[in-house]
Amino acid sequence: MWALAAVLGCAFAYCGWRYYTDAYLPNRQITDADRHQRELFARIRPHTENVAQTNADSTPDAEIQAEEDLPDPLAELKAENDDTVGWLTIEGTNIDYPIVQAEDNGFYLQRGFDKQENYGLGCPFLDSRCKSLFSGLNSIVYAHHIKGNAAMFADIAKYKDRTFMEKYPTGTLLTADGMHDVRFFAYMTIPSTAPEYSIVTEEKERDRYIDSIYKDANYTAQISCEELKDKDDPHLLLLSTCTYEYWEARGVLVGVIE
Repeated sequence: MWALAAVLGCAFAYCGWRYYTDAYLPNRQITDADRHQRELFARIRPHTENVAQTNADSTPDAEIQAEEDLPDPLAELKAENDDTVGWLTIEGTNIDYPIVQAEDNGFYLQRGFDKQENYGLGCPFLDSRCKSLFSGLNSIVYAHHIKGNAAMFADIAKYKDRTFMEKYPTGTLLTADGMHDVRFFAYMTIPSTAPEYSIVTEEKERDRYIDSIYKDANYTAQISCEELKDKDDPHLLLLSTCTYEYWEARGVLVGVIE
């Protein structure tokens, strides 16, 4: 009897230890890292209202003004982290984050905006192959899907439901050249090897890439394939995160930067 009790006690202690090391501790570390990073973001968040107003007041004649006379709206963020390339906000979600870009796509998978390791929370980052001013055809931004904390790009998965896009169809992207609206038009569930993860650099590849988005999308809205192709110089923003439908499944929200 005593032997059985001892065995059960050891088994209970072992299960408790495994729960602590495999579940409780990692979740606690992520939660603490998320809280620390949110506090940092609240402190450094740019005053986007002023930037938006400046852009709204601009006229064709104002474009003559030299760009160097205009302050960089990301200057304070770059003082904290010189890898900063933007700030993304999507109303109705928890997505209100800076965007960074490193020389490789692995650096910010495990590091926060302060460049310190943060237990896999990471920080939203622009694909290292993309132009830092989001001026190419497609700019891909990655972030983790932290389920329990609704952190990083967890809320991207909400756009799998078409009604969520109907409710929250736009976002804002602050870059070095000012504030831009982002109009979302597609959501895709695709593997990490999908052609949408290629970076388009040749004009002849543009229409084929746009076709692949409309072909692979769970749904599209607001903008038709032909309307997008007819745009003189469209700039697409793809927000990518893991969504776990299958191995290496990715949820990608696609918008036009305006």
